[in-house]
Amino acid sequence: MAAVDRGVELLVAAILAMMLGIGLLQVFHRFMLNSSLSWSEEAQIFGHIWVVFLGIPIAYRRGAHLYIETFRDMLPAPLGATFDLMVELLWAAFAVSLMVLGYQVAQVAALQESPGLEIPMSWPYFGMVLGGAYLLLVAVQRVVNWRMRSGSPPTPRPPGGDADQLTTPGGHGGIAP
Repeated sequence: MAAVDRGVELLVAAILAMMLGIGLLQVFHRFMLNSSLSWSEEAQIFGHIWVVFLGIPIAYRRGAHLYIETFRDMLPAPLGATFDLMVELLWAAFAVSLMVLGYQVAQVAALQESPGLEIPMSWPYFGMVLGGAYLLLVAVQRVVNWRMRSGSPPTPRPPGGDADQLTTPGGHGGIAP
C-alpha cells in the first residue's frame, strides 16, 4: 500500500509541476510573444480537477481533514469507538459515491470534446473516479488497521502530533498510514 500512496503523491506532484509549467508558458506567450495559447487554461483546469480529487484521499490518509473531537470526547469509550467507525464508514460511502457519480458524469461528458485540447471531456472527470477509488482503498485500509491492531477505530492525533500517524481513542497504538 505504501507504493500506491507514494505513486499517487508523485502523480499529484507531477500534475502540479505540469500546471506550473503550462502557466509559465502561457505568461511567456501572452506577454513576450503577444500570442495566447488556446489550450493552456483548459489544461490547468483539468489538472486542478485531478489534483483536488487525488488530494482528498492523501489528506484523509494523513489525518489532515477537519475532525471535531469535542463531541466525540464527551462520549464514553465504546460509543466513541462506534462514532469513529461511523466516520470511517461515511468516508467509504463518500468514496463510493464519487466513483459512481463520477463515472456517470464521465459517460455523459464522453459525448463532448474539449475545445482547447480536443480530448474527450470524460478524461477530466475520471479524476473523480480514480480519486474515489483511492479514497475507498484508504478508508478500507484504516478500518482494517483499526480492527487488526486494537479494536478501536483510528482518530487523528491531538494538535502537535505527527500528521502521518494516527492513534486510537485511548491515545495509544499508533497506526502508520
